[in-house]
Amino acid sequence: MTVARKILSNTAAQVVGKGFTAVLSLVGVKIITYYLGQGSYGQYSYVYEFFALFAILADFGLFTIAVREMSNDEKNIPKILGNVLTLRLIIGLIVFTGIVTTGFLIPTHHDTQIPYAIMIAALASLIGLTNGIITSVLQEKYKMQYDAIIKIVGKSVQIGYMLLAVFVFFANDKHMGFYHLFWAGVVSSLVMLFLSVMVVSKYTTIKFRFDKDLIKSLLKKAAPYGLALFLSNLYFRIDGVLIYNMKGPTEEGLYAVAVRMREALALLPLFFMNSVLPTLTKYIKEKRESYKKVLQYTFDFQFMLSLPFLVGGFLLATPLIYLISTPEYVSNISAGIYGSDIALQIVLFSFVIGSLNIIFNYTLIAIGKQSKLLWINGACAIFNLTANLMFIPTYGFRGAAVATVASEALVFILVFTTAKRYLPFKISLDRSIKVLISVLLMGIVVWLLKAPILGSLSEYGALVLVLIGAIVYGGSLFATKAITKDLFKMVARK
Repeated sequence: MTVARKILSNTAAQVVGKGFTAVLSLVGVKIITYYLGQGSYGQYSYVYEFFALFAILADFGLFTIAVREMSNDEKNIPKILGNVLTLRLIIGLIVFTGIVTTGFLIPTHHDTQIPYAIMIAALASLIGLTNGIITSVLQEKYKMQYDAIIKIVGKSVQIGYMLLAVFVFFANDKHMGFYHLFWAGVVSSLVMLFLSVMVVSKYTTIKFRFDKDLIKSLLKKAAPYGLALFLSNLYFRIDGVLIYNMKGPTEEGLYAVAVRMREALALLPLFFMNSVLPTLTKYIKEKRESYKKVLQYTFDFQFMLSLPFLVGGFLLATPLIYLISTPEYVSNISAGIYGSDIALQIVLFSFVIGSLNIIFNYTLIAIGKQSKLLWINGACAIFNLTANLMFIPTYGFRGAAVATVASEALVFILVFTTAKRYLPFKISLDRSIKVLISVLLMGIVVWLLKAPILGSLSEYGALVLVLIGAIVYGGSLFATKAITKDLFKMVARK
């Protein structure tokens, strides 16, 4: 099987799986927004924003480092996996203990359900991060179709638990129901961990190991990237925490609906880059010029994948938000009310830029220069925090969304120029221009059909428009030769 086919088939499995889980996630948003309302949903979202702001320290970049190390030393996968699992557990327990303790100490959390909800979220996250390390073996083996199935099963369990909590057991007790929305995540994570262990056991031995020298080596390699991830996460998450504390839970709830959609999409480029990383690492290590083609195809793919979401999401923001939440989350501009649809239109720009950023983030990791991400993300974290403090008091979540886009743009400039400094490559925009033409044609068709279809089918017409847009976009990619028959033949060739 060709390398291109391995990468794309591995990514396709994850994309299909993520497609199903994304739909289930949006169902979850619909359930929670219906059950809790704007204010309580703002608190629910704040718990995850606050927790996730620091929980990335527990991740420490270990998944990515594990994939890279396994790719470089396939004979020692059991040893690498066992020691990374040990590191994951130790770091996770330390970080989550600190987060939970802080959650109880912050004054604005007093007399709320937030501290105990953070405690439950910490348990779910620790289990989930452990599961992530185990599935790194599937990533290295290009067997992520199994991980996709596991995630679908886990998400289905979570949604099922939520439905029982909201409509059966706690329909009239939202206080307890609030906590069980988080317990759904714990149960889901346990199911996925159990299934992952069953699958990965077929490829390698799974057990905790403690090799002092290897632990030190892994820590040394992971620390710069782990801290860089934290700083990156800081500028991506701090806006939600600031909105809650500066503008209140209602404003945070409006922003959170759009952010949840953006987060679901953000996993698509991440999946692709996780598939690319083993090959990119090997090519660079072996000093093969093929790494330049890998980077070019990766750039083309990420741009091709992300741009239609921006154009389609921008045009259909209002019916999409209405579809996954309730009418109170939609803008009423004539009354001066800005809703989640406005936030979505803005943050989708950050999705496109972020999809390109991750290419050069992973390039620096592949060449062992992940320490450079530390100062890049540090500078951007400072920029983002400053912008949020300037804009949120006046513009609320709209200011936070613009600050996020600006921060992603700054990251792109810095990470691209840094990667170029250490690795010679050139990115051609020939295919990107064809993609741009294709997506503009798609946008025109959707815009022309928007009024009549939404008028007859209401917000559900957005689903029809999404399907029409996908067909037009796919056809246009072939018509402009952004995608060719030769490309398909290359991928299919053994």
